[in-house]
Amino acid sequence: MKAAGVIVEFNPLHNGHIEHLQETVRLTQREYIIAVMSGNFVQRGEPALCDKWLRTKMALQSGIDIVIELPVPYVITGADYFARGAVKLLAATGIVDKLCFGSESGELALIKECGRILADEPDEYRTVLRDGLSKGLSFAAARGAALNAAVGDVPKGLLEMPNNGLGIEYCKALCMMGWPMEVYTSFRGIGGPSATAIRKAIWDSGCEITHLMPGHVQEILQEAISSKKIARLEEYSSIFRFLIYTKSLDMGEGLENRFRRYAKEHSNLSKLLDAVKTKRYTYTRLQRAALGIILGIDPSDMAVYENAGGPAYIRVLGFKKDAAALLSEMTRQASLPVLTNSQSMSNLQEPGATMLAKEFEAGDIYRMAFGMAEGYRHERGIPMVIE
Repeated sequence: MKAAGVIVEFNPLHNGHIEHLQETVRLTQREYIIAVMSGNFVQRGEPALCDKWLRTKMALQSGIDIVIELPVPYVITGADYFARGAVKLLAATGIVDKLCFGSESGELALIKECGRILADEPDEYRTVLRDGLSKGLSFAAARGAALNAAVGDVPKGLLEMPNNGLGIEYCKALCMMGWPMEVYTSFRGIGGPSATAIRKAIWDSGCEITHLMPGHVQEILQEAISSKKIARLEEYSSIFRFLIYTKSLDMGEGLENRFRRYAKEHSNLSKLLDAVKTKRYTYTRLQRAALGIILGIDPSDMAVYENAGGPAYIRVLGFKKDAAALLSEMTRQASLPVLTNSQSMSNLQEPGATMLAKEFEAGDIYRMAFGMAEGYRHERGIPMVIE
């Protein structure tokens, strides 16, 4: 019993995602799809629009059979960790033999080759990268020049497009693991449905853009809007300001002092990030740094997890009833503990126990955006979603 894998955030799920899932079935010829999904915080370094349980429900009603959670440290610490953690989880299921990701270019061979170059770092790549950095180029610009030198003429925009970039990181991770699964890509053209536009519409006016998403997703989102369970980064402004003023922080290169200086002028976290932003520090990078402080996650945590082999468990957020046999097969075949209930979670060894505890904390912190009293230890008691 084999399945295709996808790596998603569904923040929120829209028609473009539906097309990707349909293409995944067509390209991989697999009946089942297992998704690794970000939890309550997403790769951009901000809280998800609505919580992971509602987004799991969206996924299961849209063609996903099992949803697995990507541990939060791997979500908010950059694309390389995000990709490596997600790919390792899919491989650890023991039943995912094909991965399909969306890309703006659709050029799978080139994306795979770029991933291979980043994994192997041949001499030509290293030389051009080192020269670029010595000339003051940003890492992204220097890496792009190095890839161009090692691969040949990389099409303009290939590396700048977010889905292309993630696809390259997935391929890099797979190459480093010995390509344990086949890779496919579906074409995601420019100008299609936009999760960013949907989030902005909800934040600005409290309504979703109905023509961009399926009806069942609209219903789930409306449930979140009506119950005022929609999150945004600004809700954590006071928490962040408190932490940067009261904690001994080392964000590198004196960045914490820059935050403290501008925090005297800006109480809103988004406006503070705008003020701190420079060519060297992009907005997204700063968002991740700020969120790491809010959640209490720093590079030393990642070093421990990575030295231990990466994600230490497979936490199932939800599954479809007719995929119960698939879940049982995954539990038997998986190379990591599969967590489906409180008993399986209580048996975790280190560093998995610490990683899961951090996930519980992040879930409770997420709920602070709603101003609800039920935040503390709430995450621990939520059961899987079953559709």
